[in-house]
Amino acid sequence: MSDLPSKTNQGNSASHPEDSIVASELSELRSLLIGPDLKERCDNSKLRSEDVSRVLPEAVHLALNQNDPTISSLVVPTVESAIKSSINTDQNILSEALFPIMGPAIRKAIASAIQNLTDSLNQSLEHSLSPQSLSWRLEAWRTGKSFAEVLILRTLIYQVEQVFLIHKSSGLVLQHLAAETAAAQDADLVSAMFTAIQDFVRDSFSISDDTLGSLQVGELTIWVNEGPQALIACVIRGNPPGQLRLTMENALERIHLLQEKQLHQFQGDSSVFEPIQPYLEECLQSQYQAKQSKKRSSPLKWIGGVAGILVIGLSIWSVLSNYERHQIDSFVNQLNQEPGIVVLQTHKRDGKYVISGLKDPLAPAPAKFIAKTDLDPDKVNFHWEPYLSFDPKFVESRVQSLLQPPPTVTLKIDPNGSVQASGTASQAWITEAKQLALRLPNITQFNTQQLIASENSALIDLKTKIEAQTIFFTQNAQLVPRQETTFKKLAGDLKTLSKTAKTLDQNIIVFVEGHTDFSGPELINLYVRETRSKSVISILSKQGLPGNLFKVVSIEPPASITAGSTRPPAQSNRKVTFKVNFVNPSDVDL
Repeated sequence: MSDLPSKTNQGNSASHPEDSIVASELSELRSLLIGPDLKERCDNSKLRSEDVSRVLPEAVHLALNQNDPTISSLVVPTVESAIKSSINTDQNILSEALFPIMGPAIRKAIASAIQNLTDSLNQSLEHSLSPQSLSWRLEAWRTGKSFAEVLILRTLIYQVEQVFLIHKSSGLVLQHLAAETAAAQDADLVSAMFTAIQDFVRDSFSISDDTLGSLQVGELTIWVNEGPQALIACVIRGNPPGQLRLTMENALERIHLLQEKQLHQFQGDSSVFEPIQPYLEECLQSQYQAKQSKKRSSPLKWIGGVAGILVIGLSIWSVLSNYERHQIDSFVNQLNQEPGIVVLQTHKRDGKYVISGLKDPLAPAPAKFIAKTDLDPDKVNFHWEPYLSFDPKFVESRVQSLLQPPPTVTLKIDPNGSVQASGTASQAWITEAKQLALRLPNITQFNTQQLIASENSALIDLKTKIEAQTIFFTQNAQLVPRQETTFKKLAGDLKTLSKTAKTLDQNIIVFVEGHTDFSGPELINLYVRETRSKSVISILSKQGLPGNLFKVVSIEPPASITAGSTRPPAQSNRKVTFKVNFVNPSDVDL
């Protein structure tokens, strides 16, 4: 049935060519109006989602600012559904999140409720049935006062019933607080009375600066502390301790510190001083007589105590059900923070927790961290797979262990895996270190530009010693006798020089320089100089040195003698000296 319209349309298009032309034109017009980019954006759901995501945060923010109720009706079900889904998936997520506060809150609430219930019942029984309470009820009936008033009066040591903060210059009340059990009088009336009394005392006794510190009015005592701009007056019933004076002084100091500007600029508006009420509340103190110990405790206390213990025990049992798991999670988090340790899985099997993952051989043993927790080490097993961590300190430790640099070498490793060596070391160690370092993982380069081969100094010493040697000859080009020791020492130094240079990949040439005196023609002297050099080379070659190590050089004597100098003795120029040269001097600066 679905193919029939298609075939019919095909037949119609074949029979009516003008319809096909119209359809083609409509398709072209649609393409021109919409365009390929807009068509792709409309058809692509991912692009549509990206467009919506750009404006969605701003739209939500705007709706919240406009107090749109539809936002709450849409968001609240979503959040509730998400929380419900999270609980159905894993209850431990919320329980672990609330664990740090649930236990203390439950225990505190239960203990407070039980204590309040017990105290309330005991207090009601004691104040209702005890002989003392009956005498107080009789007193209340006789005096016309309420039982609560009599109870407070008989058990009260002292109570601050009212606190006044009075502006010093104007005498106006800035703030006034009264205790809940006290009958408060009109604050302005009391302030005016107190100001009048102070003025009367000053005028009567010629007191100019001092303030009235206390005033006794029947059963009430008024204590006053004065500051630069204001004063505090406390209406007290009973016998207050001296500590109350310190509390009043501290409150007055803090009020002057916080409201100094407002006190100076006070024009009658006391509302600006409402923030300092907490400091005045500290002065509303009271103290009652402690209950006398009894020989026999009330049964309700025992019942309340047992009930409290049971409830607390049930609460602790419910909280401890997740305590061990919480300890394991904290321990796993601690392990994951250690370099070289990666915990991949934690599960419980046969009553024990099994912690498995990856561990670098250089990382510390995880078992030693258990001692810092409340976990039982016998209930935790570990299963680790070895791996190499690229933590910088582990990489440096592996480099040090493999290369074993001498004390004169310092190795530094940058984050890119490049090792920079500096200091002094033998050429053999340098060559071996270049090969070994690149075998380590995460090491990409071994730089030795700042590393100096220790053999270089030996080359300098040998070069100096050889060039200081001189072989002397007679006038007839014969060796001066008793120079065997010189030849032996010279041959040993040349052998050591050749071996050391080979270690450093250096090629050396020893120039054997022949000298003559000033007598005789130059042509003969040239022959004598070369003969002397060749004879020395022949002797050294017989001691194991290769002939290609040497090169004959003829040194002509000076053509003239400078003024003021003397010609050296002839025998001092009948000699052979040596000059050491390196083929590649750029590698070693000698």
